[in-house]
Amino acid sequence: MTSILAQLSSAVGDRTNAANKAVVEACLANPELLADVAEGLLGDDQRLAGDCGEVMTQSAALAPDNVTPYAEVLLSALDHPSTRARWEAAHALAEIANRVPGNLRVKHDRLAEIVRTDSSVIVRDYTVDILANMADVSQDDARWTYPILLDCLTLWDGRHAGHALPGLGSVAEYLPEHRETIAHHAGALTEHRRGVVRKAARRLVRELAKLA
Repeated sequence: MTSILAQLSSAVGDRTNAANKAVVEACLANPELLADVAEGLLGDDQRLAGDCGEVMTQSAALAPDNVTPYAEVLLSALDHPSTRARWEAAHALAEIANRVPGNLRVKHDRLAEIVRTDSSVIVRDYTVDILANMADVSQDDARWTYPILLDCLTLWDGRHAGHALPGLGSVAEYLPEHRETIAHHAGALTEHRRGVVRKAARRLVRELAKLA
């Protein structure tokens, strides 16, 4: 185990994430350390992989350009047996989605499959966030994310609709031909039982009115 991995929470017996935060600070000061973190993320030690995923997520939030070289590693981690490693990988990818569009386009089918089949609500949430953030990149990205984002309004009994609606707002800006359909679905969700969905739907309805 490399020295930086030996400092992670699971390695030092820290039941909090304080040790992981210290590793994030070390990676911010020396981004080359992320290469070892990426290796640990794909390793067999599930607790350590989860810690490595957390470091990637926090690093992506604070210094996304440091994490973009590891997009392929994060995509591979979406298949990790550790649920935590998967959700951290998806979260990190959501943070850098607008910086690695090419990597994500080629994994479109896999991302859609995760949204439809992964057993973890959190993994699915962050994967929808990846797609929603990608929809804001370009017209082409809006076009290929549109079908699955629309499906997310009803998949899993609408559990991920609140995450999908902002992405559909981006689709509506890039692809005017879909605005009527998006407006219809957003309007139907303004009285959804989940507050987060109602709030997102009402915001989108207001945004769409400005585009009319």
